[in-house]
Amino acid sequence: MDRRKFLNSSMNLGLGTMGALMLPSFAFANPPKLTIWGAPALISLSLIVAIKQGAAKDMMPLKYDSWNTPDQLRAGFAGKDFVLAASPSNVGVNLYHQGIDVKLLNILTNGLNYIFTKNENIKTLKDLEGKKLILPFKNDLPDIVFQVLCHAYKVDISKIQIQYVQTPPEAAMLFVKKDTFDAVFAQEPMASTMSLLAKKKGVSVYRSIDVQKIWSETFKECPKIPQAGLIVRAQFFEENQKFFEVLHNDLIEAVKWIDSNKDSAAKIGSKYLPTPKMGIRAAIPYANFTADRCKDIADSLDAFFAIVYDFNPKLLGGKKPPKSLYV
Repeated sequence: MDRRKFLNSSMNLGLGTMGALMLPSFAFANPPKLTIWGAPALISLSLIVAIKQGAAKDMMPLKYDSWNTPDQLRAGFAGKDFVLAASPSNVGVNLYHQGIDVKLLNILTNGLNYIFTKNENIKTLKDLEGKKLILPFKNDLPDIVFQVLCHAYKVDISKIQIQYVQTPPEAAMLFVKKDTFDAVFAQEPMASTMSLLAKKKGVSVYRSIDVQKIWSETFKECPKIPQAGLIVRAQFFEENQKFFEVLHNDLIEAVKWIDSNKDSAAKIGSKYLPTPKMGIRAAIPYANFTADRCKDIADSLDAFFAIVYDFNPKLLGGKKPPKSLYV
């Protein structure tokens, strides 16, 4: 798109009035790109496809980058470096309660969590008592979901020897390399990549527990885990609503395209995610991709956050989120 056409499109969208918080002035010959920050997980695959193939890129130049840990994500919004990013749903709530004016835009996956074991007889959460478990992201969403489910099933979590690590790749590699661990709480696509690596090394691992299935059986009022989606600075959203309507449609189409073009999607994803093509391809059936606007599933989000709040209010910053947080 040439500069004049871009400028006209920008003005029609209201982009010409964006403040310094958003993007610099469009007086440049080549307008700066909006960086959309993805996560180092399979949630970002639909985001990458939407950025590359969708119509939103014709309305505003887009760039994809990835944060590595939830702490980097929090710092990006606290320091005003991030405008739009994939995020665990609870992080958006916590940022809001810390006084950072963000909105929860959508949910892009209803759960990426699986517990792998080296003993096929471990089939329930109760079976983990007395065992050694690797778990990434202490006090973030995977850990929260695990703690909530253990509480619901009266599993004595103090009897599980939990080794917390910083990232899913670290969890996966540690599990495959060390015989001392019985299980790992893994997220896709690293879960499937780990399984392929273990097979190559002659290590037997089993996808023993589908965390999403247990959750749906446990919480009938909230059968899905709205694990992650996009969060956005409120002012940027308000000034660019036409752009976000197009981006959301791009995401819906991206989910459909991935389902019908798994090999091609895996090839694209391998260029951006810390996972080889084979791992991404194997993970897609377990991704639980979706593209739901938060305002459209507000009741489901309220139900999920109520479960987390009732377990430990501190995990949400001490308050339940208001419905005004969902756009």
